[in-house]
Amino acid sequence: METRGRKSLPMVAAVAVLFAVTASPGASQVIAGPDGPVEFIGLQEWGAQELFDAIQATAPGRPFHACAVVMKEELGFAEAAAMASYDLLSRDSYTVVVGVEDSTRVRHRAAGSESAALPEAWRNMRTVVGDDVRVLRAAAGTLHLRTGFFNGIFNRAGRRAARMGADPETVDELWDLIDSADGEEDRLLAHEVLASDSSWSARSIATLVLSNFMDEDTSWHGLVGSLVDANYRVSSAAVIMFDRLAAPEMDPVEWTGARTHLSALLDGTNPWVFSEILQLLVATDVDPEFARQLVRESPDLLLAHVGAEHERTREPAVNFLRAISGEDFGTDLEAWTAWING
Repeated sequence: METRGRKSLPMVAAVAVLFAVTASPGASQVIAGPDGPVEFIGLQEWGAQELFDAIQATAPGRPFHACAVVMKEELGFAEAAAMASYDLLSRDSYTVVVGVEDSTRVRHRAAGSESAALPEAWRNMRTVVGDDVRVLRAAAGTLHLRTGFFNGIFNRAGRRAARMGADPETVDELWDLIDSADGEEDRLLAHEVLASDSSWSARSIATLVLSNFMDEDTSWHGLVGSLVDANYRVSSAAVIMFDRLAAPEMDPVEWTGARTHLSALLDGTNPWVFSEILQLLVATDVDPEFARQLVRESPDLLLAHVGAEHERTREPAVNFLRAISGEDFGTDLEAWTAWING
C-alpha cells in the first residue's frame, strides 16, 4: 500500500485501512499496544491502527515509545513525539503519540549566516562542550541543582550529570564559565547569537547563558525560540532547560515579542513540549487576547489535545482554554471548537 506523503510499506490488514478512512481527521484514537494502551492524536490521513502496524513493520523490535524517530525518518511525518507514562503498581504503560503530517506547520527558527565575535569565556564554553551533546544536555539538566544545602551535601548536580552520560567535572567547568557570563554585555550577546549565528554550539551556549537573566521577558522569548531551533542539539538542550525552569506559579511575562515562536509551537513544531508551553503561558499570566489570537491561527493541535482520552494530556489544553476564554466547557470538544471558531 502506498499513501501520499509516505514511503511504501508492507500491506496492513483491511480493517486498519477501513479504520483510517472512517476516523475523523485529528481525532483521538486509542488502540492496544505491546505494553498498554497507545493513544494517537493529531493524525490527519493516517489511522491509528494503520500507523501502528506501519511502525511495527518498519522497526520491529524497537520499543514503541521510541516510535517518533521512525515516524519522522521512515514514514514521512513532519514532526512527531511519543510520551509514555507508567503505573508503578500495575507496571502498565500508557503511550501518547502526537503526529504532525503537514510540513507547512513545522516552522523552525531561521538559522543565521554570521559568526559572532565571542569573548574568551564564551570561546572556552564552546571548547568545553566540543561535540559532546551529553555535556550540553547535562548542563541544562543540572541548572536547578547547582545551589543549595542538599547539593553541597549530596552533590546532586554531579550525580545527575553522570546519569545523563556526562563527566561531572566537565559539566562543573562549563557551569563555572556560564556563571561568569552574567553582565549586560553577555545578555545582549546571547540574543545576538540566537538571532544571527550559524553555529549550533554558539546558539546552545547562548541559550544556557540566558539562564542568568530569566527575570527578563526577552530571556523567556529567547528560550522559546531555541525550542524551535532547527538543530536538534540546540532544541533538545532547550527542552531540558525549559523543563527545569518552568513552574506552576511564576512572575508574569509579556509574550507578544515571542509571537512567531509561540505560533510555531502551537502549530506542531516540537510537539514534545506542547503541553508544557500551555502550562507556562497560564503560569505567566499570558494576555488573554494575545493568546486567543494565537489559538485561532493554530487551533488544530490544541483541539486534538482537548479531545485526548488521556487525562494528563488533555488537562493542560483544557486549563489553557479556560484561562484565556473566561469560559468553562470542561472536556466538551464541540463547545471549545465552537468557541474558537466563533
